[in-house]
Amino acid sequence: MCIAAPAQIMEIKDNVATVDFGGVRQQAKLDLVENVDVGRYVLVHSGYAIEVLSDQEAKDSLEAWDELLKALDEEELEGS
Repeated sequence: MCIAAPAQIMEIKDNVATVDFGGVRQQAKLDLVENVDVGRYVLVHSGYAIEVLSDQEAKDSLEAWDELLKALDEEELEGS
């Protein structure tokens, strides 16, 4: 299964963005997307931004990730 995670663009240099995944920063290549600016959210997969998200899509995606991570934490605590 392939998963793309939402991240906010913090900086752009050449065609590479520094993106933030809830406090974790990584580099993402911008070869596959257009019209990106600092502050926008993108979906990142395997080091590439693959889609620029609207504000509503970013909000919905981040909420879904928060729910997933919370469920995984609860499952881990129950399994201990």
